[in-house]
Amino acid sequence: MAVGYNRDQIRIALAETDPNFSNYLDLQTGEVIKIQDTDDSPAAEQLRGQIMEGYGDRYRYIPGGKPAPEDADVQAWLDAEGL
Repeated sequence: MAVGYNRDQIRIALAETDPNFSNYLDLQTGEVIKIQDTDDSPAAEQLRGQIMEGYGDRYRYIPGGKPAPEDADVQAWLDAEGL
Protein backbone atom coordinates (compact mmCIF):
# COMPACT_ATOMS: atom_id res chain seq x y z
CA MET A 1 0.00 0.00 0.00
CA ALA A 2 1.31 3.46 -0.91
CA VAL A 3 1.93 5.95 1.85
CA GLY A 4 -0.19 9.10 1.76
CA TYR A 5 1.72 12.32 2.27
CA ASN A 6 0.51 14.75 4.93
CA ARG A 7 -0.34 17.66 2.64
CA ASP A 8 -1.15 20.00 5.56
CA GLN A 9 2.32 19.47 7.02
CA ILE A 10 3.88 20.03 3.59
CA ARG A 11 1.91 23.27 3.21
CA ILE A 12 3.16 24.45 6.62
CA ALA A 13 6.74 23.53 5.67
CA LEU A 14 6.47 25.46 2.40
CA ALA A 15 5.46 28.52 4.43
CA GLU A 16 8.37 28.23 6.91
CA THR A 17 10.24 31.53 7.13
CA ASP A 18 12.50 30.91 10.14
CA PRO A 19 16.01 30.20 8.78
CA ASN A 20 16.78 28.22 11.95
CA PHE A 21 14.53 25.34 10.83
CA SER A 22 14.64 22.84 7.98
CA ASN A 23 11.79 20.58 6.93
CA TYR A 24 12.01 17.17 5.29
CA LEU A 25 9.32 14.82 4.03
CA ASP A 26 9.77 11.25 5.24
CA LEU A 27 8.67 9.19 2.24
CA GLN A 28 8.16 6.08 4.38
CA THR A 29 5.75 7.66 6.86
CA GLY A 30 4.37 10.56 4.81
CA GLU A 31 5.07 12.94 7.70
CA VAL A 32 7.18 16.10 7.70
CA ILE A 33 10.17 16.25 10.05
CA LYS A 34 11.09 19.73 11.28
CA ILE A 35 14.65 20.17 12.51
CA GLN A 36 16.04 23.11 14.41
CA ASP A 37 19.35 23.65 12.62
CA THR A 38 20.94 25.37 15.62
CA ASP A 39 20.21 22.47 17.99
CA ASP A 40 23.49 20.69 18.66
CA SER A 41 22.11 18.09 21.06
CA PRO A 42 23.07 14.45 20.44
CA ALA A 43 19.46 13.59 19.50
CA ALA A 44 19.31 16.39 16.92
CA GLU A 45 22.70 15.42 15.50
CA GLN A 46 21.56 11.80 15.22
CA LEU A 47 18.36 12.81 13.43
CA ARG A 48 20.26 15.08 11.01
CA GLY A 49 22.68 12.24 10.29
CA GLN A 50 19.79 9.84 9.65
CA ILE A 51 18.19 12.31 7.26
CA MET A 52 21.41 12.99 5.37
CA GLU A 53 22.08 9.26 5.12
CA GLY A 54 18.66 8.65 3.57
CA TYR A 55 18.40 11.91 1.64
CA GLY A 56 16.86 11.43 -1.78
CA ASP A 57 15.74 7.86 -1.13
CA ARG A 58 13.75 8.31 2.07
CA TYR A 59 13.83 12.04 2.83
CA ARG A 60 13.19 15.09 0.68
CA TYR A 61 13.94 18.69 1.64
CA ILE A 62 10.99 21.08 1.58
CA PRO A 63 12.09 24.67 0.89
CA GLY A 64 10.21 27.29 2.84
CA GLY A 65 9.53 30.94 2.30
CA LYS A 66 6.37 30.70 0.21
CA PRO A 67 3.76 33.10 1.58
CA ALA A 68 0.31 31.52 1.98
CA PRO A 69 0.92 28.29 0.06
CA GLU A 70 -2.18 26.57 -1.28
CA ASP A 71 -2.92 23.00 -2.29
CA ALA A 72 -1.69 23.78 -5.82
CA ASP A 73 1.70 24.74 -4.33
CA VAL A 74 1.84 21.46 -2.42
CA GLN A 75 1.00 19.56 -5.60
CA ALA A 76 3.61 21.51 -7.59
CA TRP A 77 6.27 20.60 -5.00
CA LEU A 78 5.22 16.93 -5.02
CA ASP A 79 5.31 16.90 -8.83
CA ALA A 80 8.73 18.57 -8.91
CA GLU A 81 10.02 15.87 -6.54
CA GLY A 82 8.54 13.13 -8.72
CA LEU A 83 6.10 12.11 -6.03
